[in-house]
Formats: sequence, C-alpha cells, structure tokens
Amino acid sequence: MLTLYHGLASTCSKKVRMCLSEKGLAWESHLLNLQKFEQHDPAYLKLNPKGVVPTLVHDGEAICESTHIIDYLEATFPDPSLSPGDDAGRTRMTEWEQWSDEVGYAAVYVPTWDKLSRPVAEKLSDQELEDVLERVPTEERRSRWQQVARGGFTDAELDGAYDKMWQTFDRMELALSDGIFLAGDELSLGDIAMVPFVERMTDLRPDITDTEAYPSVHAWLARLAERPSWQDTFFFGGMDARTSAVAKTVTS
Repeated sequence: MLTLYHGLASTCSKKVRMCLSEKGLAWESHLLNLQKFEQHDPAYLKLNPKGVVPTLVHDGEAICESTHIIDYLEATFPDPSLSPGDDAGRTRMTEWEQWSDEVGYAAVYVPTWDKLSRPVAEKLSDQELEDVLERVPTEERRSRWQQVARGGFTDAELDGAYDKMWQTFDRMELALSDGIFLAGDELSLGDIAMVPFVERMTDLRPDITDTEAYPSVHAWLARLAERPSWQDTFFFGGMDARTSAVAKTVTS
C-alpha cells in the first residue's frame, strides 16, 4: 500500500504526485495544511523528523525527500518506465534531478516563502510565534519562520533567487532546442523533477520567464500540461495548487 503525506502547493509534493500519476499507481492521500503547521504534528514527525513534505509510506516504510521518492518509485514499480533506455539519457535525467534539488528549489524557495508563508507568519502574535517555533524541528526552518514573521527577506535574497530562475530557463532552453523532453524523446524523471519548479517560476515571475525569450521551455511546459498527470499534480482533488491561487486563500 502506498500512502503519500503531501502539501497542496508544495513543489516537491507535486513532483511525487506527477510520478505516481504517470505510473498509474493507486495511493492514499494525507493532505497536510502547511499554513496551519500540520507538518509539525508529533505523529507526522515520527515519519519525517525534519517536518517537511512529502513523505511516502510503502508497506509501513517511510521514504522522505522527493527525488529519493521518485527514484524509489521507478525502481520499485519499473513499468511504465520513466528512465531513458541509454546511458547518456539516464545521465541527463540524473543531472536534471540534481538541478531541480539544487538550483530549481533555490530559485523558488525564498519567493514562495515570501508569497505564501509571510502573510500567515506576520499575523502571529509574539506568543503564537513562540508556540510555532517550539514545534519546528530544525534550526534552519525555525530561523526561516522567525525571519518571515518579523522582517521578511532582503532584496539581495530575492534577487539571488531570481538569478537562479534565469539560469534554469537558459539551461533548459538550450537542452530543449533539439529535443522534446529534457533527457530524450520520452518523458523521464528529469522532466517530472523540473516541471513543478518551472511552473512555479512562471507563476511567480512571468516577466522573467517570458514566452518569447524561452519558446522551447514553454512548448515543453505546454506538452506536459496536456498529460492527464498535470491535473493530478496541479489541480489535485479539484483544488488549484498553483501558488497564485493558494496565495489568495492565505491572504484573504
């Protein structure tokens, strides 16, 4: 049995939802409200001590970190395959998975916290904030919640994230200039790893990710949007999981 603990707007959760959908796997959903800090519940921390999403539980075993999860799903449920059949293609796939973890994530991390978490955190009283911070299991996340609640991000932090958006789109445009997908002619885990971050970048900064400047990237994104897995990923359970839509609910 597969059970996924995930967040609606979480990019890393979207990565796993798309992989599950492309594989045609049945799974049980535990949707956590990250703006209500359900990821810090003691029962969830037993599964994921870092208090982040997603976490996949397969026959009682918890697997954390989204790239580890999709790699696990590919190894455990190899049909249909989401890996290229050649060594060069598999290498490209792995490189894009790594890029999603290191650059894609960094490109959207600060802007997403600024848009989704800051409006919630700023409303907390000093006592409420203290109560929240006591439940956060890692120092990095405690510092982040403290920052968004009482000051926000610097221009340098936001600009650094936006630079990584440009780096990502530049690299993808080059990779897609002579191919349909990032690792070859078939969809792979490389595409699945990147698409939530690319969609997030276009939502956060459409001026940076302009269609005319990056036609191949936008054509790739449009191809993915035509797949049934897109609905399962970005409109899970009929709910709009895009950042702009979720932001309206947390600021209203």
